[in-house]
Amino acid sequence: MKKSLLAIVIAGTMINSAFAVEPAGVNLDNGVVITPLLDTGFKHNDNIFSLPSNEQGSSIFTVAPSVNFLLDDGVNQFNVDLGIVSGTFLQSSNDNYLDGTFGAAAHIEPSSKQRFDIAANANWLTEARGTGITEGLGDQVNAPLLYAEQSVDFGYEYGSLNTPARISFEVKYYNKNYSNFKPITLFRDYDSLKFGSTFYYNTQAATDLFIEVSRDAIKYDNVETGVSSRDSDDYRALAGIKWEATALTTGSIKLGYQQKDFIAANRGNFNGLSWQADIQWQPLSYTTIAFNTSRAARDPSVEGNYINETVNSLSWQHDWSEKLNTVVSGSYINEDYSGVTRKDDTKLFSLSLNYALLRWVDVSLYADITRKDSTRANILFDTNIVGVNFTFSM
Repeated sequence: MKKSLLAIVIAGTMINSAFAVEPAGVNLDNGVVITPLLDTGFKHNDNIFSLPSNEQGSSIFTVAPSVNFLLDDGVNQFNVDLGIVSGTFLQSSNDNYLDGTFGAAAHIEPSSKQRFDIAANANWLTEARGTGITEGLGDQVNAPLLYAEQSVDFGYEYGSLNTPARISFEVKYYNKNYSNFKPITLFRDYDSLKFGSTFYYNTQAATDLFIEVSRDAIKYDNVETGVSSRDSDDYRALAGIKWEATALTTGSIKLGYQQKDFIAANRGNFNGLSWQADIQWQPLSYTTIAFNTSRAARDPSVEGNYINETVNSLSWQHDWSEKLNTVVSGSYINEDYSGVTRKDDTKLFSLSLNYALLRWVDVSLYADITRKDSTRANILFDTNIVGVNFTFSM
């Protein structure tokens, strides 16, 4: 039940809508740089509950202050990020939300052959009605779902960046717990523990070949009476290539095998092809085309054993001047459910116009369109969002 790639694609679209603001930080005597930011926006969503009919729309005002603390000595780096996001629904006050995020990360290189990466995150977030656990039920609960998630990630890499070979190891723990509507959410609290390793071979041509293996143990806190356990072990072995920026492209491609084994014998396991590719093509200095594709089996939010999910997305960013750019993107998501008869297809389109009003002020006009089809009549929906967003720095 990890975050749906649908949400990730939407978030990625917003991130790609340019960030021309050049934030200025406050330098303290101890070398720490403090950089505050403020995002605020106003948008209208014509289907806030993601329903197939009887849609309800609302205008939404958002405010998101954040601050970054950075200590960087040129080799080692330490970061702390704090932020809150407030959303006010003008036509549906029950859906107002206040989210909080905390993140800390460190990159440490004790020698040219060793690198440590440590990250910890704690977030208090809101799951909008009609999404996640309440998909298709947006009008049957009276408030959004609240949940907390925490993660700790430790990575270690051995080998000089200039030598032909190096190897890395990763351990990551993740936990998610809902705090309201317990009759609905009790059986979706879970944690996972992932172990992984990657072997890199440097071709000395700004290109790495690699083999990546991992095991992710997913455990749910509670099991519903009469329903088989959703606990599983997710194994992956992939081979790939990663290249640094050349005259035109940069990116990575990995392809391999995924095996998802459930503890309960009566849940069907997954065995099959898995891939992920992220490629950027820059034919001109002022235009960038990005293509992303992935396929993997993931845990569903509500029903079924797993979802065999394929995602394809394409975006084009064009800088018309130093101050003005546009981003156009589209995504197609296919979700094939196992254990139930259900298939979903989701199309997302986004357009944004971004203008650097001042060095410390960005303004963005955007439109996001979602079209979801499903073999389940209560799941399909259309959503149109238009809005304006301002980003302020010091």
